[in-house]
Amino acid sequence: MQPLCFSSSSRLLLLLLLRLSTSSSVSASVSKTITVDWRGRGDFMTVQSAVNSLPDGNSEWIRIHVKSGSYWEKVTIPSRKHYILLEGDGSSATDISFDAHADGGIDQILRRRNVSRNSPTFRSATFTVLADNFVARNIAFKNVGSNSPTFRSSTFTVLADNFVARHIAFKNAYNAVERRKADQAVAALVGGDKSAFYGCAFHGFQDTPCDFEGRHYFRRCLVTGAVDFVFGYGQSIYDGCVLASVMPPGPHPQPGWVTAHARDGETSPGGLVFRGGAVVGTTGGGRTYLGRAWNRFATVVFYRTRMGGAVVPQGWQAWNTGRDVSDVTFAEVGCVGPGSEMTGRVGWEKHLSEEEVKRFVDIKFIDDGWLSKQP
Repeated sequence: MQPLCFSSSSRLLLLLLLRLSTSSSVSASVSKTITVDWRGRGDFMTVQSAVNSLPDGNSEWIRIHVKSGSYWEKVTIPSRKHYILLEGDGSSATDISFDAHADGGIDQILRRRNVSRNSPTFRSATFTVLADNFVARNIAFKNVGSNSPTFRSSTFTVLADNFVARHIAFKNAYNAVERRKADQAVAALVGGDKSAFYGCAFHGFQDTPCDFEGRHYFRRCLVTGAVDFVFGYGQSIYDGCVLASVMPPGPHPQPGWVTAHARDGETSPGGLVFRGGAVVGTTGGGRTYLGRAWNRFATVVFYRTRMGGAVVPQGWQAWNTGRDVSDVTFAEVGCVGPGSEMTGRVGWEKHLSEEEVKRFVDIKFIDDGWLSKQP
């Protein structure tokens, strides 16, 4: 994968993000720490073997410390492995990477809501989380692309509740540009409830993190991609995160899309809320929409976000809604930067009331007390 080249203002935002992401404090107690080191100087040499060693039904926080290095593996945290804190040495120092992609696109999830683990989307993910209560810190997730369907393409998969990740990168480096085919290549699939990511990075091209379902919190993270690179049915807040479009330029380039969201119905929970942070593009790169509706109940809100010139004037696309966009909630509130200019925006973008804005941007949108109980 070619190194990314950002404008000077975008580089400043990224540097600030990385600096802030390493300063988060740990308050809750951890009952045990396991070390993963590919050099053989820890308890395990792979992340998956460390996960497999944990007892099913665990109810106490266990830290898996992943030492610096690039770990070439697919990782799955099954639904029975709760209360895991995955911590790296920095999202530019520790990454979990894999090379996988899937044919078929994300519409299959829309057609079949209860996706099996044999579906292309799940198989394509490098990292998948379906367990509740997960935290990730200081790590990167990357999927680098093979001929497997989508579940297998995910680099990291979390199916359990209560998961935390800090200071690590998740990468899917499937090179859609070289192969001239933008297939799904999921870096991280998050399907458990009460998962949080602090100072992490997610690298990919299409469908980078699958915010599949459940309540999730992302703080000072970096997400790179080009096509629907934040997608799913999740109910999540992205706090101070940088969303970097890597859509390549061309004589008649198709703009990309930052988000693709859906909900099961009008009263179903869900929504992607971006508080602060930035939407940026690479130097000389292509342009991007803020999002497109995966179904007629899609909900995406940008709040006080800095938007670079890569954002197209229309802002949004209806996509899978047909002609009825009345139930779609796409909104921007208090955003700044050249890409935030509202002239040219689609006429059906929502103008939220003060009460509606508060409901979305308040941490209570996702949190009923579980964030304060994390390590």
